[in-house]
Amino acid sequence: MKPKKLKEEHIDMQFLALLIAIIAFLVFALFIGDIVWIKDFQYFIALISGVVSLFIGTLALLRYYTKKTNLNFLFLGGGFLGVGLIEILQTMVEVGDFQNLFSVSDGGSYPLTSALGKAFLASLFLISWFVIRKRKGRGRKKELELMGIVCLTFILFVATFIILLLRGVEVDSFIVVLIGLFSLLLYILSLLGYLFNKGWLYDDFNYWIIFTLSFLILSQIFYLPFLNLEYIHMVNLSTWAHFIAYIGILVGCLNSVYMMYQKERETQQELEEKNILLDKTKAKVEEAYLTLREEKWELVNKKGGLGSILKDISKK
Repeated sequence: MKPKKLKEEHIDMQFLALLIAIIAFLVFALFIGDIVWIKDFQYFIALISGVVSLFIGTLALLRYYTKKTNLNFLFLGGGFLGVGLIEILQTMVEVGDFQNLFSVSDGGSYPLTSALGKAFLASLFLISWFVIRKRKGRGRKKELELMGIVCLTFILFVATFIILLLRGVEVDSFIVVLIGLFSLLLYILSLLGYLFNKGWLYDDFNYWIIFTLSFLILSQIFYLPFLNLEYIHMVNLSTWAHFIAYIGILVGCLNSVYMMYQKERETQQELEEKNILLDKTKAKVEEAYLTLREEKWELVNKKGGLGSILKDISKK
């Protein structure tokens, strides 16, 4: 059965809210140089983003295993758990001591591990789009194959991440820029895929994925050293855009869980009403049966009772 299409007014309001959010963030970017204190929250926001990512991953996996109707939650959940771990480890390595959580040095280098984490998240969203695009008719074997691809990709990223951390590698070179451009391309492809798929016409969760991808693209644009901004402001804007993107996908997951709860509640209410109707129907059938039996006995008594009927039968 085809899902119910959302109202056009609802869809228009959603994309108007997205446009306002993007414009507000760009205005915030224009005045970020005047906000002196904001740079001290860079590590804190990055750490909170990692924690939120872990929560999103857990929530998405619970959503999938509660009612296995959307493979998208499975891959997004596993991916966000991995991305959250990478971001928390990266922040802890950069901070070193939690006393330095609110003091950021004006560096000028881009950690390669951070670039790889962004590339993994970009790959995750592209894979999730392929999952919903080919969801129909997918069997258990295909599901396991896709899970294996995601797990293998994550293992490769984590292995490279740990190796680079152990070596203390920080790269401000062509490699980081190349990985950043590759991640940006994957984000754009994922955004176009979700837009053309038109799942947002029927499901709010797809809209929140579009919201998240829009801010992840902004985060990646500010992360690349192409804009005429100071390094500390670029990193701050990238971190804040990343955080807003995570809030978007978190709202989407919570909304999906709530909608599933409401649907189950409506289903239970319909079943309860049907049971009440069945009980009433059963009571009426029993009442009709008793009435009919009484009428039969009355008819028998009027004809002379049961004995006369048996005599008539014996004569025949």
